[in-house]
Parts: sequence; C-alpha cells; structure tokens
Amino acid sequence: MARGEDMSNASPVVEAPDYRIFDLRGDYAQIGYVLGQADPPFSMQPWWWPPPSLRFANACMDVVKDFHPHLIDELRAYADAQRLPLREFWQRCCRINLKARLSVADLLALSSGAGIAEGCSTFVRYVSVRPAAGGSEVRRAIVGRNYDYLPKQARRQRIRFVPDCCAHATIGARGSVPAGRYDGLNQHGVFASLHVVMTDVLGEAEIKPGVPFHLVVRLALELCRTAREARDLLTRMPHLSSLNYLVADPNEAFVVEADPRRVRVIEQEGPLLAVTNHYRHPDMLEFQGGRASANSACRLAFLMQQGCWDGAQDDVDGLLSAAAGVMADRSAPVCGLQGATTTLWSCVAELTTHRIRYAAGPPCFAPYQEMPAF
Repeated sequence: MARGEDMSNASPVVEAPDYRIFDLRGDYAQIGYVLGQADPPFSMQPWWWPPPSLRFANACMDVVKDFHPHLIDELRAYADAQRLPLREFWQRCCRINLKARLSVADLLALSSGAGIAEGCSTFVRYVSVRPAAGGSEVRRAIVGRNYDYLPKQARRQRIRFVPDCCAHATIGARGSVPAGRYDGLNQHGVFASLHVVMTDVLGEAEIKPGVPFHLVVRLALELCRTAREARDLLTRMPHLSSLNYLVADPNEAFVVEADPRRVRVIEQEGPLLAVTNHYRHPDMLEFQGGRASANSACRLAFLMQQGCWDGAQDDVDGLLSAAAGVMADRSAPVCGLQGATTTLWSCVAELTTHRIRYAAGPPCFAPYQEMPAF
C-alpha cells in the first residue's frame, strides 16, 4: 500500500508501545524530517472519527500559522519524509471529535460505564522546605501527571526539543498525532498538560477554525515564559475540542477549561491545584453532557486531599519521590490498569530546578527515568 493512500478503512495494525526518547536540535524543518523518518507510515488510527473537510482543515492550518509559523515548517518536513501531501496529512491530524470509535470487543472488555472515561490526572503543589545547610525557607513547585488512554495507542514518545531559534527548549511526551505534545516542561519552568472532556459533539458548521488539541500544550511550552502567559494564550486561541489544561510555573498555576464555544479559567487557591477530566467552572457545566464523571471526580478529590508537605528538607529527589507515590495510587485510582483508564505514561517534575522524570507505563510498577536538563 502506498504511503499516501487513505488507510482509514484498512485492517488495523497492532503496534508495540513506542516509548522511544528523542533528543533533537536544529531548525523546525530538520526536526520534522528526522521524526518523519523515525515514525512508521502515518495513518489515521482505527478509533478516530473522520477528519473535517479539507477546506476547514486548511483554515485551521492558517490559525496555527498565525500563532507559530515555524511549526508549519516542521509539519511540511514530516510529511515530506513520509512522502505524503502536506494538506492531506494535515487534514488527518486536524481532529475535532475525540471520542473513540470502539469495536464490540472493546466495549465488552470495558466492564463498566466508568471504564470508557479517560483518566488523565495532574496536580501541582507549592511546598516551603528547609535547606539542609540552614538559612531561609525555599519554595518548590512539585508536579505529578498521569496520561491515561486505551492501551492500543502505541505512540508514547518522549521528546527533548532544543531548537536553535524561534522557540523555547522543551521536554515532553506525544501521543498518536504527529507534532503533538500532551504534557511537558520548558526551559523557563513552565509545565503544561492536557485532559480530554467528552462533551456532546458539535458539527463542523458549529465550530470556528482553531488549534487542534494536540498542539495546544506545545504552543504553550514553546511560546510562553510564565504560566500567566500560557493562560492568556490558551484563553485567546480558538479551540476545536473540549479539554482541560493545567499550566504552572515556579510561582503560580491555572486550569484552563476550553471548549469551542467558551473558555474559562480556574484560579489557584492555596498551595495545591489539580485537574482531571470534567469541567468545574459554573459557566462550563452546561457543556458536560451525559459523560460519566464519577471516576474523574474521585481522582480530583484524592489529588486535592494530599497532606501537607511543608517543613521537609530541601531534597528535590525526596519531593519527586513523594509525587511519584501520589501518581501510583490505586485507590482512586489515579494509576489505572485497564480499559481507557490505563496509565500509558507518568511524569513528575520540580519546576524551579527544571527536573523532570518519566515512567514508561503505570507508575505503580514502571520506574521513573530522569530526562536531561536543558
């Protein structure tokens, strides 16, 4: 089958989980070509819904270009490496409906209605700690993040991206869609993550052209020096899908609840902020639809009830280990092992020192590996 041929109706090919780590430098075209050569031939995943019209997808590309023009260079080079026409490649990546098209076997494998709800969880806690050598207290920003989805999502790459110009250096993880980032950290200590909220599906005519979900975190990391800048970017950009985003830096954090129809912000109150997969802002509740949220609410309550970490020694390793323990929880469960709540990867980070560790699988048994500093 030719690489440019539509494979959306082909028999699905089961891929092994791809936890490769890429350490990349150069301009966007160089990076795009390297990743395009490294990936298997791109096709829409069997559980994706059909893409929008080419006209609408082209309009979305124009929106992305307005925010981050050099990203188009990467997309073009990726398509060239895969011998795909850029516009058709982009059309397949420009997803609106994020619901999974599940087979009968998938549905039977999910034993309860709660099992089809995505389970991504993120928290950030600001901790006052004592230096071991004495002196004034130090403030640390500790993040824990689990990305949960169907195990059939094979692409789980970690990418360290140090462009020579035009953007901040970043470390992050991508899922199935090329060029995306689902969470990560940049050189200024800004962390961002995404969390799908399954609202009722809108038709193409009801949505303005905007930024696809898989690029939102990436734009925040590559273009913003603070969480406040990232919050402002996410509230002014047009969104194609319904998601929650957490953005944090060493000083403050925000949750941005985004939908094509409206965007609202949850402000940090106290030393802890967390987010899962349902809307909380009063202006967003009407969009929640009939999606089951009990699992999401349980995980959020668990993350928000963590004990006080203040007064500990200023040991970043110890704080990261404590965050890892939270993300390995099996009671809520924050760490999932079945169906669409399977934890595909996890990360913990300290934003002041720019340290981040990733686990290639559920952190209840997969070890964390530290990524190199910027």
